[in-house]
Amino acid sequence: MAVPEANRFYRAVLEIAAEAGRSLSVREIIEMLPAKLRLLEEDLKELVPSKTQTRVENRTYWSISKLKKAGLLEVPVRGQPKITRKGQEFLAHHQGEIQNSELARLAVSEQSNDDYSRLAILDEITDDFTPDEQLATSYQAHLEMLADETLENVKGISPSGFERLVVELLARMGYGDGNVVGRSGDQGIDGILNQDTLGLEKIYVQAKRFDNAQIGEPEIRNFSGSLDPHGATKGVFITTSTFSASARQTAENISRGGKFIRLIDGSELAGLMISHTVGVVTEITYEVKKLDANYFAEL
Repeated sequence: MAVPEANRFYRAVLEIAAEAGRSLSVREIIEMLPAKLRLLEEDLKELVPSKTQTRVENRTYWSISKLKKAGLLEVPVRGQPKITRKGQEFLAHHQGEIQNSELARLAVSEQSNDDYSRLAILDEITDDFTPDEQLATSYQAHLEMLADETLENVKGISPSGFERLVVELLARMGYGDGNVVGRSGDQGIDGILNQDTLGLEKIYVQAKRFDNAQIGEPEIRNFSGSLDPHGATKGVFITTSTFSASARQTAENISRGGKFIRLIDGSELAGLMISHTVGVVTEITYEVKKLDANYFAEL
């Protein structure tokens, strides 16, 4: 018996979460899957093409990510999914396999982000796309899943660890040497980076590791004020959560004057970490080629 298709995992994972009634580790979920999907011992050993994890592990992680985006699962404890009230209601009224198109529609209702809504809709019509388009869509979906996992792990580290991560990320992005200064009495400054190799111009950083609390206007004004004793004109405020509309407007207003305040929320932070290989590693690389029509035309 082969490992079932990915969409067969959705209902199994959701039912396991519902029956447990608590947060479960991914390992616990995988251990309960054989009974749900009638998996054999050899099925559990089947590897993905890259040979880096089993197919069951891969499809379980993928299912958790999709169910979470649809609002049927939540992850209150890092790496430990739990069914939501919406997920319980969905199971109570839904029969049979859960399709990608259903999760896509639920995900669109959960998200206001236009890019994600576009990707969710593409999930419904994958069969109408060429292999090249499907590959691009799948790659983007993989990046979104990786970004979710990355941000969940960042939220689980200590505040001081987050400050070190932020300084390392900005250094990887091309800024000069930096150091963490976050401590009692630091006046709201957690890190300082050199914008040039000689250290003639510096960028001041504030890093806030929050789970869900939104950063508001007062925090931005306080950060702006903390630059003054240093004679600084450039600051980066990075958080694992989000910024309120008033916080973003305040940063924009300040940046019209003699200072510049750059805001980076959790979503952008995860994307930057992936782009600059901080906290992630390259697992496998695919080289996509196309026909060189000019070569044949010149023969």
